[in-house]
Amino acid sequence: MEPGIFLDKIEAGSFSPYMGVPCSVFTPLLNYLNKSGRESYACTSEGEAMGLAGGFALAGRLPVVYMQNDGYGNAVNPLSSLQLLYKLPALLLISWRGFPGKKDAAQHMLMGETIEDFLKIFKIPYKVLNEEDGNLDKAISEAKNHCSKNGTPYAFIIKKGYFSKSDEKAEVVKSDLKIRINFLDVLKSFLKSTDVLMGTTGFTGRELYSYLEHPGKFYMTGSMGCLSSVGLGVALENKDKRVFLLDGDGAVLMKMGGLVTVGSYSPENIIHICFDNNTYESTGDQPTLSKGINLAEIAKASGYRETLEIDSPVKFKAVLETIDDTEKPVFILVRIKSGTMEGLPRPEDTPEEMKNKFGDFLKGS
Repeated sequence: MEPGIFLDKIEAGSFSPYMGVPCSVFTPLLNYLNKSGRESYACTSEGEAMGLAGGFALAGRLPVVYMQNDGYGNAVNPLSSLQLLYKLPALLLISWRGFPGKKDAAQHMLMGETIEDFLKIFKIPYKVLNEEDGNLDKAISEAKNHCSKNGTPYAFIIKKGYFSKSDEKAEVVKSDLKIRINFLDVLKSFLKSTDVLMGTTGFTGRELYSYLEHPGKFYMTGSMGCLSSVGLGVALENKDKRVFLLDGDGAVLMKMGGLVTVGSYSPENIIHICFDNNTYESTGDQPTLSKGINLAEIAKASGYRETLEIDSPVKFKAVLETIDDTEKPVFILVRIKSGTMEGLPRPEDTPEEMKNKFGDFLKGS
């Protein structure tokens, strides 16, 4: 399906504006949408997107909310206590990651098996889109009739490959100097054998797991935005270890309240490193909302004892040389460009294997 044709048909059914959180399944659609000038709003989480959609619906619009099926979990609360309670319509575009019988990243498998069940539990009617003639037209007609009659959401479930690739590309400058891997190379030389390394979901965690040979590393497969919270629990139980949290701007924005929790309990062993490239890189470089704010200042206001900002491996090296003398928790904002290793692999270990290895490390076995 051509993205432009899809959007034209959606809007002919009176559905707009658009809002949500990216998924790689939607890369052609979102890149086209961002270039087209249509009314759209980037959100930091799916729950926030549902809230925004609720406001548009109150004002008489028929909003469109796009999300990965994993993100449906973030949308559940406003769906149940806002859209369904107040009868506010919306068209949900839900990607189908972890489609049964298809290989995908581990974090998508459970939701891939259950997304239809979740929609049925919430009594949200849905249509799985395919390339059959008239499928989209029929789905839009059913969605509009449902929203008009019942005033509640209708969902389109969309599989990988539904949208044809677009020539429209996100405007991101690639760099061989200021990408994460250069900073990880610096970090590697400053690690102690007792250090804990935890990486957020996406390219950051995958690079950590693939590039840094260290027994105390853990990749957060999924659970986007939860790194600061999980890391806090680990840090509080392992006060004798330095805990490095390798985070990203999109993940920090998704659950920014985690910064306040870390700041409130202030463990003296957390080194929180946020790689900020202003994009959701692993889903196709769609822009995040970090460009208009300063995450280091937010961390400072949240109670972090020290915050630093750097934009080069040289400056990163200087920071790490004195990191043991820096007050903690410390938040280091690293401004980078988009770009990753060629052929970046996913971890060969299963999530359970990663958990067991990490647990053995923490126990010293």
